[in-house]
Amino acid sequence: MEYSHFSHHHKLKIHQVTEGQTIRCSGCEKLCHSTVYACWQCNYFLHDHCASAARYIKKHPSDAQHPLVLIPKPTYCSGSFICNACGETGSSFSYCCVLCEIDLHVHCAFLPLRVSHKSHQHELKLYLGVINKKDEVPDEFCKICSKVLSLRNFCYYCLDCEFGVHTFCATNEVKPELYVVDDSVANTEATSSNTQAAAVNEPTAEEVIVELYNLQLQMQMAQGLAQMMASFNPSLS
Repeated sequence: MEYSHFSHHHKLKIHQVTEGQTIRCSGCEKLCHSTVYACWQCNYFLHDHCASAARYIKKHPSDAQHPLVLIPKPTYCSGSFICNACGETGSSFSYCCVLCEIDLHVHCAFLPLRVSHKSHQHELKLYLGVINKKDEVPDEFCKICSKVLSLRNFCYYCLDCEFGVHTFCATNEVKPELYVVDDSVANTEATSSNTQAAAVNEPTAEEVIVELYNLQLQMQMAQGLAQMMASFNPSLS
């Protein structure tokens, strides 16, 4: 059986990863260990979590005003992004809001809001980091791995005990069902007539993506124009 996915122009077939195979997901760039959706012609693979990820998240706590849109490749000139959640770079799937400069790995977008860990007696709450990049926030050290913990990124924290840990030191769990998406095109199978019917007056995922791309292009053009004017008139810079 073949499946369609918006990120790739060829049909994908289910493949069971066998022992000794090294297959890396083209969505999250992590190794695949079980079933994947594969295009062998392009060496393009998606494990289930990336293949079934919702096209956009309407109410993510990191951005209450705008939807986060799933895009297959970063739109930045560098061809990569820095995840606001974990602080690591990525060059493939991400949930983003170009207006708020938010970029999240697929797995980072669905972290549980609260977790328990054997290293601490209290429940840990997901802390979303510093929104205003100009704010000075001192780094701490993760209470589990003892490495630097930047409070500009997501972390799990017990405020009463000032106990903070990296997100993936605290848990490997992700919850794709955490946020309700009205017109998600999550299933990789051919979209049925029921899922094609979006709510009245609600934009489709494609319309949201096009609008955000247009806004990003306008912002880039405005920045380029400002830089060009400043080069002609140094007193403006």
